[in-house]
Amino acid sequence: MNQQNGYENSGTENTKRFFDNLLLKKGNEVIYKSSFDYISQVAKELRETQSFYLFDLADVLWKVQRWKEKVPHIRPFYAVKTNSDPVLLRLFVLLGFSFDCATEGEIRYILNAGGDPKNIIFAHVIKTPGALQYASSVGVNFMTFDSKEELLKIHKYYPEARLLLRLTPEDVQCSFDLSDKFGCEAEDAVEVLSLAKNLNLNVIGVSFHVGGLCKNPNSYAATIKISREVFQLGKKLGFDFTVLDIGGGFTGSKGSDELFDEITQVIKSALKEHFPEPDIEIIAEPGTFFAGSAVSLTTAICGKKERNIQQKTVNGMNPIQRFYYINDGIYGSFFSGSEHYGYRIKPLLKEPVLQQRPVYSSKIWGQTCCGEDLLVKECQLPDLEEGEFIIWENMGAYNQVLCSTFCGVPLPASKYVFINNPKLSLKWLSDPKQVLDLVSEKCSLVEKE
Repeated sequence: MNQQNGYENSGTENTKRFFDNLLLKKGNEVIYKSSFDYISQVAKELRETQSFYLFDLADVLWKVQRWKEKVPHIRPFYAVKTNSDPVLLRLFVLLGFSFDCATEGEIRYILNAGGDPKNIIFAHVIKTPGALQYASSVGVNFMTFDSKEELLKIHKYYPEARLLLRLTPEDVQCSFDLSDKFGCEAEDAVEVLSLAKNLNLNVIGVSFHVGGLCKNPNSYAATIKISREVFQLGKKLGFDFTVLDIGGGFTGSKGSDELFDEITQVIKSALKEHFPEPDIEIIAEPGTFFAGSAVSLTTAICGKKERNIQQKTVNGMNPIQRFYYINDGIYGSFFSGSEHYGYRIKPLLKEPVLQQRPVYSSKIWGQTCCGEDLLVKECQLPDLEEGEFIIWENMGAYNQVLCSTFCGVPLPASKYVFINNPKLSLKWLSDPKQVLDLVSEKCSLVEKE
Protein backbone atom coordinates (compact mmCIF):
# COMPACT_ATOMS: atom_id res chain seq x y z
CA MET A 1 0.00 0.00 0.00
CA ASN A 2 1.31 3.38 -0.96
CA GLN A 3 1.36 5.29 2.35
CA GLN A 4 1.33 8.67 0.63
CA ASN A 5 -1.97 8.32 -1.17
CA GLY A 6 -3.50 5.29 0.54
CA TYR A 7 -3.86 3.52 -2.78
CA GLU A 8 -2.32 0.25 -3.88
CA ASN A 9 -0.62 0.99 -7.19
CA SER A 10 1.92 -0.89 -9.27
CA GLY A 11 2.90 -1.45 -12.86
CA THR A 12 0.27 -4.20 -13.08
CA GLU A 13 -2.57 -2.20 -11.54
CA ASN A 14 -5.96 -3.43 -12.71
CA THR A 15 -9.62 -2.77 -12.28
CA LYS A 16 -10.06 -5.27 -9.47
CA ARG A 17 -7.67 -3.34 -7.23
CA PHE A 18 -9.30 -0.06 -8.25
CA PHE A 19 -12.78 -1.43 -7.58
CA ASP A 20 -11.69 -2.96 -4.27
CA ASN A 21 -10.34 0.42 -3.18
CA LEU A 22 -13.64 2.00 -4.17
CA LEU A 23 -15.43 -0.55 -2.00
CA LEU A 24 -13.21 0.40 0.94
CA LYS A 25 -13.84 4.12 0.46
CA LYS A 26 -17.59 3.59 0.12
CA GLY A 27 -17.76 1.75 3.43
CA ASN A 28 -21.36 0.86 4.25
CA GLU A 29 -22.94 2.42 1.16
CA VAL A 30 -25.16 0.24 -1.01
CA ILE A 31 -23.33 -1.65 -3.77
CA TYR A 32 -25.65 -2.59 -6.61
CA LYS A 33 -25.48 -6.06 -8.13
CA SER A 34 -26.28 -4.85 -11.65
CA SER A 35 -27.08 -1.74 -13.65
CA PHE A 36 -30.65 -3.05 -13.86
CA ASP A 37 -30.92 -2.86 -10.07
CA TYR A 38 -29.53 0.67 -9.92
CA ILE A 39 -31.70 1.99 -12.75
CA SER A 40 -34.77 0.35 -11.23
CA GLN A 41 -34.11 2.09 -7.92
CA VAL A 42 -33.68 5.55 -9.46
CA ALA A 43 -36.68 5.04 -11.77
CA LYS A 44 -38.80 4.11 -8.76
CA GLU A 45 -37.77 7.35 -7.04
CA LEU A 46 -38.28 9.69 -10.01
CA ARG A 47 -41.22 7.84 -11.57
CA GLU A 48 -42.71 9.75 -14.50
CA THR A 49 -41.69 13.19 -13.19
CA GLN A 50 -38.23 13.25 -14.79
CA SER A 51 -36.15 11.16 -17.18
CA PHE A 52 -32.52 10.62 -16.20
CA TYR A 53 -29.09 10.11 -17.72
CA LEU A 54 -26.82 7.45 -16.30
CA PHE A 55 -23.09 8.16 -16.72
CA ASP A 56 -20.81 5.13 -16.42
CA LEU A 57 -17.35 6.54 -15.71
CA ALA A 58 -15.83 3.07 -16.12
CA ASP A 59 -16.96 3.14 -19.75
CA VAL A 60 -15.10 6.43 -20.22
CA LEU A 61 -11.94 4.87 -18.80
CA TRP A 62 -12.42 1.89 -21.12
CA LYS A 63 -12.58 4.23 -24.13
CA VAL A 64 -9.41 6.00 -22.98
CA GLN A 65 -7.73 2.61 -22.77
CA ARG A 66 -8.93 1.75 -26.28
CA TRP A 67 -7.51 5.02 -27.62
CA LYS A 68 -4.16 4.39 -25.96
CA GLU A 69 -4.05 0.88 -27.38
CA LYS A 70 -4.92 1.87 -30.96
CA VAL A 71 -3.39 5.33 -31.46
CA PRO A 72 -1.08 6.05 -28.50
CA HIS A 73 0.91 8.61 -30.52
CA ILE A 74 -2.14 10.81 -31.23
CA ARG A 75 -2.93 13.36 -28.52
CA PRO A 76 -6.70 13.63 -27.96
CA PHE A 77 -8.36 17.01 -27.41
CA TYR A 78 -11.80 16.08 -26.06
CA ALA A 79 -14.53 17.95 -28.00
CA VAL A 80 -16.38 19.71 -25.19
CA LYS A 81 -19.42 20.39 -27.39
CA THR A 82 -20.23 16.66 -27.35
CA ASN A 83 -21.06 16.48 -23.67
CA SER A 84 -20.09 19.20 -21.20
CA ASP A 85 -21.31 17.51 -18.03
CA PRO A 86 -19.14 18.92 -15.20
CA VAL A 87 -18.32 15.53 -13.65
CA LEU A 88 -17.29 14.16 -17.03
CA LEU A 89 -15.11 17.21 -17.72
CA ARG A 90 -13.48 16.93 -14.30
CA LEU A 91 -12.65 13.29 -15.00
CA PHE A 92 -10.98 14.24 -18.28
CA VAL A 93 -8.97 16.95 -16.49
CA LEU A 94 -7.76 14.40 -13.93
CA LEU A 95 -6.82 12.04 -16.78
CA GLY A 96 -4.56 14.75 -18.21
CA PHE A 97 -6.66 15.38 -21.31
CA SER A 98 -6.48 18.35 -23.62
CA PHE A 99 -9.68 20.00 -24.88
CA ASP A 100 -11.28 21.24 -28.08
CA CYS A 101 -13.40 24.30 -27.23
CA ALA A 102 -15.58 26.06 -29.80
CA THR A 103 -16.62 29.11 -27.77
CA GLU A 104 -15.68 31.31 -24.85
CA GLY A 105 -18.33 29.48 -22.85
CA GLU A 106 -16.69 26.10 -23.42
CA ILE A 107 -13.30 27.52 -22.44
CA ARG A 108 -14.90 28.64 -19.18
CA TYR A 109 -16.26 25.13 -18.61
CA ILE A 110 -12.76 23.67 -18.82
CA LEU A 111 -11.14 26.31 -16.64
CA ASN A 112 -13.90 25.82 -14.04
CA ALA A 113 -13.17 22.08 -14.13
CA GLY A 114 -9.52 22.78 -13.30
CA GLY A 115 -8.15 22.51 -16.83
CA ASP A 116 -4.95 24.16 -18.00
CA PRO A 117 -5.45 26.85 -20.68
CA LYS A 118 -2.29 25.55 -22.36
CA ASN A 119 -4.18 22.30 -23.03
CA ILE A 120 -7.02 23.98 -24.94
CA ILE A 121 -7.42 24.50 -28.67
CA PHE A 122 -9.96 27.18 -29.64
CA ALA A 123 -11.15 25.04 -32.55
CA HIS A 124 -13.66 27.29 -34.27
CA VAL A 125 -12.71 29.12 -37.43
CA ILE A 126 -15.16 31.97 -36.73
CA LYS A 127 -14.51 33.69 -33.39
CA THR A 128 -15.98 36.92 -32.07
CA PRO A 129 -13.62 39.76 -31.13
CA GLY A 130 -14.73 39.40 -27.52
CA ALA A 131 -13.96 35.68 -27.52
CA LEU A 132 -10.48 36.33 -28.92
CA GLN A 133 -9.84 38.93 -26.25
CA TYR A 134 -11.07 36.55 -23.56
CA ALA A 135 -8.86 33.74 -24.89
CA SER A 136 -5.90 36.11 -24.78
CA SER A 137 -6.70 37.14 -21.20
CA VAL A 138 -6.71 33.55 -19.91
CA GLY A 139 -3.80 32.24 -21.99
CA VAL A 140 -5.60 30.09 -24.58
CA ASN A 141 -3.30 30.81 -27.52
CA PHE A 142 -3.88 27.76 -29.76
CA MET A 143 -6.63 28.11 -32.39
CA THR A 144 -7.81 27.43 -35.94
CA PHE A 145 -8.74 29.59 -38.93
CA ASP A 146 -9.81 28.97 -42.53
CA SER A 147 -10.00 32.38 -44.22
CA LYS A 148 -8.23 35.66 -44.84
CA GLU A 149 -11.02 37.49 -43.02
CA GLU A 150 -10.44 35.50 -39.84
CA LEU A 151 -6.71 36.13 -40.11
CA LEU A 152 -7.31 39.88 -40.16
CA LYS A 153 -9.49 39.57 -37.05
CA ILE A 154 -6.88 37.49 -35.23
CA HIS A 155 -4.16 39.95 -36.24
CA LYS A 156 -6.19 42.76 -34.68
CA TYR A 157 -7.23 41.07 -31.43
CA TYR A 158 -4.74 38.27 -30.72
CA PRO A 159 -1.64 38.47 -32.98
CA GLU A 160 0.42 36.27 -30.65
CA ALA A 161 -1.85 33.23 -31.18
CA ARG A 162 -0.54 29.91 -32.48
CA LEU A 163 -2.60 29.00 -35.54
CA LEU A 164 -3.68 25.96 -37.55
CA LEU A 165 -5.10 26.33 -41.06
CA ARG A 166 -8.26 24.24 -41.28
CA LEU A 167 -8.58 22.50 -44.65
CA THR A 168 -11.69 21.21 -46.39
CA PRO A 169 -11.68 17.39 -46.09
CA GLU A 170 -11.48 15.02 -49.04
CA ASP A 171 -13.85 12.19 -50.03
CA VAL A 172 -16.41 13.04 -47.34
CA GLN A 173 -18.91 10.34 -46.34
CA CYS A 174 -20.41 10.99 -42.92
CA SER A 175 -23.67 11.56 -41.05
CA PHE A 176 -23.01 15.25 -40.39
CA ASP A 177 -21.11 17.04 -43.16
CA LEU A 178 -19.19 20.13 -42.04
CA SER A 179 -17.29 20.76 -45.27
CA ASP A 180 -19.69 23.29 -46.80
CA LYS A 181 -19.58 25.52 -43.73
CA PHE A 182 -15.95 25.21 -42.65
CA GLY A 183 -12.55 24.72 -44.23
CA CYS A 184 -10.13 26.22 -46.73
CA GLU A 185 -9.82 24.50 -50.10
CA ALA A 186 -6.28 23.24 -50.72
CA GLU A 187 -5.94 25.37 -53.85
CA ASP A 188 -6.71 28.50 -51.81
CA ALA A 189 -4.14 27.71 -49.12
CA VAL A 190 -1.28 29.59 -50.79
CA GLU A 191 -3.25 32.86 -50.84
CA VAL A 192 -4.41 32.51 -47.23
CA LEU A 193 -0.99 31.48 -45.92
CA SER A 194 0.70 34.28 -47.86
CA LEU A 195 -1.49 36.78 -46.04
CA ALA A 196 -0.62 35.15 -42.73
CA LYS A 197 3.06 35.53 -43.59
CA ASN A 198 2.62 39.18 -44.53
CA LEU A 199 0.83 39.79 -41.22
CA ASN A 200 3.66 38.02 -39.37
CA LEU A 201 1.22 35.57 -37.77
CA ASN A 202 2.39 32.31 -36.24
CA VAL A 203 0.87 29.48 -38.28
CA ILE A 204 2.24 26.21 -36.90
CA GLY A 205 0.31 23.56 -38.80
CA VAL A 206 -2.82 22.23 -40.44
CA SER A 207 -6.15 20.85 -39.23
CA PHE A 208 -9.20 19.21 -40.80
CA HIS A 209 -12.45 17.51 -39.80
CA VAL A 210 -13.96 14.75 -41.95
CA GLY A 211 -17.45 15.30 -40.49
CA GLY A 212 -19.51 13.81 -37.71
CA LEU A 213 -19.70 10.00 -37.59
CA CYS A 214 -17.36 9.29 -40.47
CA LYS A 215 -18.37 6.28 -42.56
CA ASN A 216 -15.40 6.31 -44.92
CA PRO A 217 -11.97 5.73 -43.32
CA ASN A 218 -10.30 6.77 -46.58
CA SER A 219 -11.51 10.32 -46.00
CA TYR A 220 -8.85 10.57 -43.29
CA ALA A 221 -6.18 9.10 -45.57
CA ALA A 222 -7.00 11.39 -48.50
CA THR A 223 -7.03 14.52 -46.33
CA ILE A 224 -3.81 13.54 -44.56
CA LYS A 225 -2.20 13.33 -48.01
CA ILE A 226 -3.46 16.83 -48.90
CA SER A 227 -2.24 18.08 -45.53
CA ARG A 228 1.27 16.92 -46.42
CA GLU A 229 1.14 19.05 -49.56
CA VAL A 230 0.07 22.08 -47.53
CA PHE A 231 2.91 21.41 -45.08
CA GLN A 232 5.32 21.59 -48.02
CA LEU A 233 3.66 24.79 -49.20
CA GLY A 234 4.05 26.27 -45.73
CA LYS A 235 7.75 25.46 -45.76
CA LYS A 236 8.19 27.26 -49.09
CA LEU A 237 6.51 30.33 -47.59
CA GLY A 238 8.86 30.27 -44.60
CA PHE A 239 6.64 28.64 -41.97
CA ASP A 240 7.78 25.88 -39.62
CA PHE A 241 4.75 23.59 -39.36
CA THR A 242 4.94 21.16 -36.43
CA VAL A 243 1.28 20.16 -35.75
CA LEU A 244 -1.27 18.12 -37.69
CA ASP A 245 -4.80 18.04 -36.26
CA ILE A 246 -6.90 15.22 -37.77
CA GLY A 247 -10.11 16.39 -36.08
CA GLY A 248 -13.00 14.17 -35.00
CA GLY A 249 -15.59 11.99 -36.69
CA PHE A 250 -14.91 8.85 -34.63
CA THR A 251 -17.94 6.75 -33.76
CA GLY A 252 -18.46 5.85 -30.12
CA SER A 253 -21.57 3.70 -29.77
CA LYS A 254 -21.65 0.20 -28.38
CA GLY A 255 -21.07 -2.24 -31.19
CA SER A 256 -18.92 0.11 -33.28
CA ASP A 257 -15.50 -1.27 -32.31
CA GLU A 258 -14.86 -2.76 -35.75
CA LEU A 259 -15.33 0.59 -37.52
CA PHE A 260 -13.11 2.38 -35.01
CA ASP A 261 -10.40 -0.25 -35.50
CA GLU A 262 -10.63 0.15 -39.29
CA ILE A 263 -10.46 3.94 -39.10
CA THR A 264 -7.46 3.97 -36.78
CA GLN A 265 -5.60 1.47 -38.95
CA VAL A 266 -6.13 3.65 -42.03
CA ILE A 267 -5.01 6.73 -40.10
CA LYS A 268 -1.84 5.03 -38.88
CA SER A 269 -0.95 3.86 -42.38
CA ALA A 270 -1.53 7.32 -43.86
CA LEU A 271 0.51 9.02 -41.15
CA LYS A 272 3.35 6.55 -41.62
CA GLU A 273 3.41 7.33 -45.34
CA HIS A 274 2.95 11.10 -45.28
CA PHE A 275 4.11 12.20 -41.81
CA PRO A 276 6.93 9.87 -40.74
CA GLU A 277 8.83 12.64 -38.92
CA PRO A 278 8.90 12.08 -35.14
CA ASP A 279 8.94 15.82 -34.47
CA ILE A 280 5.47 16.39 -36.00
CA GLU A 281 2.84 16.37 -33.26
CA ILE A 282 -0.37 14.59 -34.27
CA ILE A 283 -3.52 15.61 -32.41
CA ALA A 284 -7.23 14.83 -32.79
CA GLU A 285 -10.57 16.14 -31.53
CA PRO A 286 -12.65 13.08 -30.54
CA GLY A 287 -15.86 13.65 -28.60
CA THR A 288 -18.45 11.02 -29.47
CA PHE A 289 -15.84 8.28 -29.18
CA PHE A 290 -15.28 8.99 -25.49
CA ALA A 291 -18.80 9.99 -24.42
CA GLY A 292 -21.24 8.21 -26.74
CA SER A 293 -21.57 4.82 -25.07
CA ALA A 294 -20.89 6.07 -21.53
CA VAL A 295 -24.40 7.45 -21.07
CA SER A 296 -27.84 5.86 -21.14
CA LEU A 297 -31.22 7.55 -20.74
CA THR A 298 -34.14 6.11 -18.79
CA THR A 299 -37.61 7.36 -19.67
CA ALA A 300 -41.00 6.64 -18.13
CA ILE A 301 -44.08 5.73 -20.12
CA CYS A 302 -46.60 8.39 -19.15
CA GLY A 303 -49.28 7.42 -21.65
CA LYS A 304 -50.35 4.59 -23.95
CA LYS A 305 -52.85 4.01 -26.75
CA GLU A 306 -53.91 0.70 -28.24
CA ARG A 307 -54.69 0.77 -31.96
CA ASN A 308 -55.99 -1.80 -34.46
CA ILE A 309 -56.68 -4.39 -31.80
CA GLN A 310 -57.93 -6.84 -34.46
CA GLN A 311 -54.36 -6.94 -35.82
CA LYS A 312 -55.45 -6.51 -39.41
CA THR A 313 -52.70 -6.64 -41.97
CA VAL A 314 -51.87 -3.89 -44.42
CA ASN A 315 -49.84 -4.97 -47.46
CA GLY A 316 -48.98 -8.15 -45.63
CA MET A 317 -47.73 -6.35 -42.51
CA ASN A 318 -49.29 -5.56 -39.15
CA PRO A 319 -50.07 -1.85 -38.76
CA ILE A 320 -48.95 0.17 -35.74
CA GLN A 321 -50.73 -1.32 -32.74
CA ARG A 322 -49.26 0.59 -29.79
CA PHE A 323 -48.56 4.27 -29.19
CA TYR A 324 -46.32 5.09 -26.22
CA TYR A 325 -45.75 8.58 -24.80
CA ILE A 326 -42.62 9.12 -22.72
CA ASN A 327 -41.33 11.91 -20.46
CA ASP A 328 -38.70 13.15 -22.95
CA GLY A 329 -38.75 14.01 -26.62
CA ILE A 330 -37.28 15.82 -29.61
CA TYR A 331 -37.09 19.06 -27.63
CA GLY A 332 -35.19 17.20 -24.94
CA SER A 333 -32.75 14.34 -25.47
CA PHE A 334 -33.82 13.33 -28.98
CA PHE A 335 -32.55 16.07 -31.29
CA SER A 336 -32.97 15.80 -35.05
CA GLY A 337 -30.40 13.27 -36.21
CA SER A 338 -29.90 11.62 -32.83
CA GLU A 339 -30.81 8.27 -34.36
CA HIS A 340 -27.46 8.31 -36.22
CA TYR A 341 -25.68 7.84 -32.90
CA GLY A 342 -27.05 4.33 -32.61
CA TYR A 343 -29.37 4.41 -29.64
CA ARG A 344 -30.69 1.04 -28.52
CA ILE A 345 -34.10 0.59 -26.90
CA LYS A 346 -34.45 -1.74 -23.91
CA PRO A 347 -37.56 -2.02 -21.74
CA LEU A 348 -36.69 -2.00 -18.03
CA LEU A 349 -38.09 -5.47 -17.44
CA LYS A 350 -36.45 -8.70 -16.37
CA GLU A 351 -36.09 -11.41 -18.98
CA PRO A 352 -38.81 -13.77 -17.63
CA VAL A 353 -41.32 -10.90 -17.75
CA LEU A 354 -40.25 -9.93 -21.26
CA GLN A 355 -40.72 -13.50 -22.45
CA GLN A 356 -44.36 -13.45 -21.37
CA ARG A 357 -45.27 -10.20 -23.13
CA PRO A 358 -46.65 -10.20 -26.68
CA VAL A 359 -44.69 -8.05 -29.12
CA TYR A 360 -46.39 -5.30 -31.11
CA SER A 361 -45.39 -2.87 -33.81
CA SER A 362 -45.09 0.35 -31.83
CA LYS A 363 -44.55 4.10 -32.14
CA ILE A 364 -42.89 6.25 -29.46
CA TRP A 365 -43.87 9.89 -28.94
CA GLY A 366 -42.56 12.66 -26.72
CA GLN A 367 -44.86 14.21 -24.16
CA THR A 368 -45.01 17.80 -25.49
CA CYS A 369 -48.04 19.23 -27.29
CA CYS A 370 -46.11 19.37 -30.58
CA GLY A 371 -47.45 17.03 -33.27
CA GLU A 372 -43.93 16.47 -34.60
CA ASP A 373 -42.58 15.25 -31.26
CA LEU A 374 -42.06 11.74 -32.61
CA LEU A 375 -39.01 9.76 -31.46
CA VAL A 376 -39.45 6.39 -33.17
CA LYS A 377 -41.78 5.99 -36.14
CA GLU A 378 -41.92 2.22 -35.85
CA CYS A 379 -40.26 -0.44 -33.73
CA GLN A 380 -41.05 -3.81 -32.22
CA LEU A 381 -41.70 -3.68 -28.48
CA PRO A 382 -43.25 -6.00 -25.92
CA ASP A 383 -46.60 -4.79 -24.63
CA LEU A 384 -45.72 -2.11 -22.06
CA GLU A 385 -47.83 -0.28 -19.50
CA GLU A 386 -48.04 3.26 -18.24
CA GLY A 387 -45.58 3.66 -15.35
CA GLU A 388 -43.03 1.25 -16.84
CA PHE A 389 -39.70 2.41 -18.24
CA ILE A 390 -37.58 2.32 -21.39
CA ILE A 391 -33.76 2.50 -21.38
CA TRP A 392 -32.00 4.12 -24.32
CA GLU A 393 -28.32 3.20 -24.73
CA ASN A 394 -25.64 5.25 -26.54
CA MET A 395 -27.03 8.62 -25.41
CA GLY A 396 -23.82 10.41 -24.46
CA ALA A 397 -23.17 12.46 -27.61
CA TYR A 398 -25.02 15.78 -27.96
CA ASN A 399 -28.25 14.52 -26.35
CA GLN A 400 -27.72 16.35 -23.07
CA VAL A 401 -26.23 19.59 -24.41
CA LEU A 402 -29.13 20.15 -26.85
CA CYS A 403 -31.94 19.68 -24.31
CA SER A 404 -34.55 22.39 -23.76
CA THR A 405 -37.50 22.76 -21.37
CA PHE A 406 -40.12 23.33 -24.08
CA CYS A 407 -43.65 22.93 -22.70
CA GLY A 408 -42.20 23.00 -19.19
CA VAL A 409 -40.80 19.48 -19.47
CA PRO A 410 -37.89 19.32 -16.99
CA LEU A 411 -34.37 18.56 -18.11
CA PRO A 412 -33.27 14.99 -17.41
CA ALA A 413 -31.49 14.36 -14.12
CA SER A 414 -27.89 13.13 -14.14
CA LYS A 415 -26.75 10.09 -12.17
CA TYR A 416 -23.29 8.53 -12.04
CA VAL A 417 -22.09 4.97 -11.61
CA PHE A 418 -18.90 2.98 -11.92
CA ILE A 419 -19.73 -0.42 -13.41
CA ASN A 420 -16.99 -2.95 -12.79
CA ASN A 421 -15.44 -3.91 -16.13
CA PRO A 422 -13.08 -6.93 -16.08
CA LYS A 423 -11.59 -5.89 -19.45
CA LEU A 424 -10.40 -2.58 -18.07
CA SER A 425 -6.72 -2.24 -17.17
CA LEU A 426 -5.77 0.91 -15.29
CA LYS A 427 -2.00 0.56 -15.29
CA TRP A 428 -1.83 3.63 -17.56
CA LEU A 429 -3.29 5.90 -14.85
CA SER A 430 -0.49 8.22 -13.75
CA ASP A 431 -2.34 9.48 -10.65
CA PRO A 432 -5.05 6.96 -9.72
CA LYS A 433 -5.77 8.54 -6.33
CA GLN A 434 -7.46 11.66 -7.73
CA VAL A 435 -9.57 9.59 -10.11
CA LEU A 436 -10.41 7.23 -7.26
CA ASP A 437 -11.51 10.16 -5.10
CA LEU A 438 -13.73 11.60 -7.84
CA VAL A 439 -15.38 8.27 -8.60
CA SER A 440 -15.88 7.57 -4.90
CA GLU A 441 -17.48 10.97 -4.35
CA LYS A 442 -19.75 11.07 -7.40
CA CYS A 443 -20.57 7.47 -8.32
CA SER A 444 -22.63 4.60 -7.05
CA LEU A 445 -20.86 1.27 -7.50
CA VAL A 446 -22.29 -1.48 -9.67
CA GLU A 447 -20.79 -4.97 -9.76
CA LYS A 448 -21.74 -5.83 -13.34
CA GLU A 449 -23.56 -4.44 -16.34
